[in-house]
Amino acid sequence: MQSLIKNQQQAVLKELLHKARFTDFGKKHHFKQIKNYNEFISRVSTRVYDDIKPAVEQLKQGAENIFWPGKINQFAVSSGTSGKGKHIPVTKERLKSDQRFMRKIALSYFKQRPNPLRIIGSHISMPGSVEIIDGNLIAEVSGLTAQHAPGWLRIFQVVSPKELTRLSFHDKFNLLLQKAISANIKVITASPSWILTLFQQVLKKTGRKRVKEVWPNLNLLICGGLKLANYKPQLQKLIGRKEVDFIETYGASEGYVGFSNDLAKNDLKMMTNNGIFFECIPNPLPDKKASGIQQPVPLWKVETGIPYALIVTTNAGLWRYPLNDIVEFTSIRPLRFVVKGRVNEMLDDYGEALYIYEAEQALKKVTKELGIKSGNFTIAATLKSEKDIPVHQWFVRFTNPIHTETLQKIGTRIDKEIQKVNRHYAIRRQTNALACPEITSITQTDINRWLEIGGKNKAQGKLPKILKEGVEILKNE
Repeated sequence: MQSLIKNQQQAVLKELLHKARFTDFGKKHHFKQIKNYNEFISRVSTRVYDDIKPAVEQLKQGAENIFWPGKINQFAVSSGTSGKGKHIPVTKERLKSDQRFMRKIALSYFKQRPNPLRIIGSHISMPGSVEIIDGNLIAEVSGLTAQHAPGWLRIFQVVSPKELTRLSFHDKFNLLLQKAISANIKVITASPSWILTLFQQVLKKTGRKRVKEVWPNLNLLICGGLKLANYKPQLQKLIGRKEVDFIETYGASEGYVGFSNDLAKNDLKMMTNNGIFFECIPNPLPDKKASGIQQPVPLWKVETGIPYALIVTTNAGLWRYPLNDIVEFTSIRPLRFVVKGRVNEMLDDYGEALYIYEAEQALKKVTKELGIKSGNFTIAATLKSEKDIPVHQWFVRFTNPIHTETLQKIGTRIDKEIQKVNRHYAIRRQTNALACPEITSITQTDINRWLEIGGKNKAQGKLPKILKEGVEILKNE
């Protein structure tokens, strides 16, 4: 299996280098002379968005052959808004890779569920909106993919994906809600947070208690953009049917990384032959006093049980571009992984150096011990007044209402768990430089309100793990 991965990834790298050999970047780095991975990393250094931003601006002004052959006029919004933020180039080759990714999901599902009648029927999807700015198409990547959706996929949609990309979030939501209530929905493809809101609104409008009463033939949910595990229990409860399947996809504006090809497992299969060459930095979360980071390794040299940060080289002209996502491989043969979080997700306003993946693990452990189900969460570090000490305010979406005493118990237990694994946090707690966490229960409606007020109510909009603004909105102040 390792030799297969090596062969696939080397073939991808060879193809990428060959296609870009006559671009400005390819000439500068002598792509024609590169024969293997070691030569590639010796000639090409990693580069973050600020390094490529000037060239991206040139592409948007009509320049050609900079990182990839030809002209590029489509850009995926990686963060920020369409007018501002990170704009990742999207090529026709990248869009073809996305279509192959969708086909692989369909084929994988048919292999496990051979009956095509399970998904032949009405589908719902909610792509991002596409804006035309100075002749360029700029959007969330789901919007660009929807613009080029294959015919076999479009015929099932209750509303044309291309039509949806022209509408605002509220308009497309209301249109889909109107069309879907009376349709025979069998498949939904969207962010799990949006699906949760859809289910809540459908039940509210119909007066039914469970989604199965509205859509008795709903069989498959394909979810991406947010961790499915944070939403799955509540989605299952609202549906009211155990026969519904879930497929989780993991990707970014830079490309799709993997999907859950086994309905009985929660980890994901790595896509090793679809236009992306991967490198992995082991243990990307060093102590602040440590100097430097470890050198990246290719996919055929990764090990299980080690956190890795991802670096991608893609058929959209990204060369050794860090994704800042942390993954951990659960299996080498075949290559499977789970997503741990983000490299830069650290709460360190008061010297606590709390990584979000540590916070998430503590929350999961405590709620499991208490028999409570929780979903997504965010943490704000605040100092209320000059008479107080800093405190972490946790806003957690629980499946069921939680009493105040239980919230306090959760905060106390989370505090103890984090102190066990994070010495920076422990020192500040033990010296009374940081208060015990305060836990507040929120609903998906609270999250939606936060997104709307902040102008982040997009198809892929989500609550950040670290809350820097809008605390009063979640607190209903």
